[in-house]
Amino acid sequence: MNLRKLLVGLAAIGLAAGAGAIVVRQGGLTHAAGTNAAADGGADAADESRVTVRTVRPKKDPNFRIFNEQVAVVEPFYQAGVRARACGVVRAVPKEIGESVRAGELLVEIDSPDLVADVEQKEAVIRQRRQELRVSRALLKLAEAAVETAKSAVAQRQAECKQADATRDYKHSYLEQVSGLLADKTIPAVVVYQHKMDYLASEAACEAAREAIHKAKADQLEKQASLEAARADVDLKAAHVEVAVKDRDVAAAKADFARLTAPFDGVITKRSVDPGMFVQNATTGPTEALVTLARIDLVTVVMKLPDAAAPYISLDTDVEVSFLDRPELKLHGRVTRFSPVIDGQDKNMRVEVDVFNGPRSEFEQFLSQTYAEVIAPLGPGNGIGAAAAALAADRHRQLFHKGVSENLAVCPEVATGSRARPIVPGMTARMKVYLDRVSAAYLLPASAVYASGGLNYILLVQNGRTRQVPVRVQVNDGRMAKVALLPRPGEMGAGFRDLTGAEEVVLSRQLEVGDGVRVKTVPGDW
Repeated sequence: MNLRKLLVGLAAIGLAAGAGAIVVRQGGLTHAAGTNAAADGGADAADESRVTVRTVRPKKDPNFRIFNEQVAVVEPFYQAGVRARACGVVRAVPKEIGESVRAGELLVEIDSPDLVADVEQKEAVIRQRRQELRVSRALLKLAEAAVETAKSAVAQRQAECKQADATRDYKHSYLEQVSGLLADKTIPAVVVYQHKMDYLASEAACEAAREAIHKAKADQLEKQASLEAARADVDLKAAHVEVAVKDRDVAAAKADFARLTAPFDGVITKRSVDPGMFVQNATTGPTEALVTLARIDLVTVVMKLPDAAAPYISLDTDVEVSFLDRPELKLHGRVTRFSPVIDGQDKNMRVEVDVFNGPRSEFEQFLSQTYAEVIAPLGPGNGIGAAAAALAADRHRQLFHKGVSENLAVCPEVATGSRARPIVPGMTARMKVYLDRVSAAYLLPASAVYASGGLNYILLVQNGRTRQVPVRVQVNDGRMAKVALLPRPGEMGAGFRDLTGAEEVVLSRQLEVGDGVRVKTVPGDW
């Protein structure tokens, strides 16, 4: 009985202990669950306190094409206002507005009789100078003959000197013989004396002959100097003739100023003079162009590119051109030429695209001529055919190119069913320039760049907080932008650095979010 009570008591104690353990364990579980719930509630509250922002990372993609689109103007390929360089009454104006002219064709003729008379006077001076030259050449021949005569005289005097020396030697030998006979008293002394005098006379003759040689040589030098003077006089007279010819050419050139001719093939676009009008010399004061000539078989579309996009332009830059008055025309090509400097007044760069203003068939002929121009230097280096090809290539280069290093003109595409009409200079167009070299850099959507206080910024996310960083906008076409990071005020270093692609950039609502704010990011793909 007691044993049963003991066992029952032990069982009751064990059940109580088990129940306590369960309660404790359950309490522990309950306590742990409450702690985790509190922690989760705190994290949720912290996350809810953060601002949710959408972010992007810079991308480098060759398919990205930043462009700059500006209003452009159509200009003639060539345009010149022809002005008078001679004064007088207009005699004839054979061309009217809208008529085509060829290079060298007469546009305006001015009556200037004084210029014609001046040319005739110069012609008379030329004839006078040529006669003087003829006289000088005749005197030159006389001087040359006198030199030859002097040479002969020197040779003659030298021969006479030899003859005198031989005579003296003979007489000296005879005198010695006679002197021997006098010693033998064969002949009287008077005979010896006579032969001695004769010998002395022969010696004097030798001296005279030598002096005659010196005189003949002096005469020869004199004649040689006269010959040099005659030659110099001939050169002088020839120079006088050349000067007279140059004067005549100047006068003829001034007389040609009275005939105004076309400097290139084109069309008359303006005429402000009629026969009978008096015109002034344009070199003495400002005057109006008498005739304006333009070449419109080729036209040039000109745009002003902002300075921010100027470093990314090249002859490989693709362009698209549309005409506001000709929506059926579309043009795709490359930049023909561009200015290497930025205009200091408007901070823009001039960009040009040459457009072939004619039917497609003529454009294909233009291309074939261009290819022939390229191939011509590769042909035979000599021969008439090669020379003719070189001349043709040079002519084609002058007609269709303004410079050496430039792209070919392009032909616009006409929409199907549209009537082909020429492009009229003065039309307004829009040119879209694709800045292809930007594709090698990291780009951002244009909305990621915002302005504040006159400066440009992007809002970076670093360690969960926003950081406003000043940037320099290098290119922005409204869709994408290329920027460079600038140092913030107080930061060490100077200059700017490009994006690396690792930056996390807030895409929108930057001013609303603010700088130094804890945010929750939602990465976006663009």
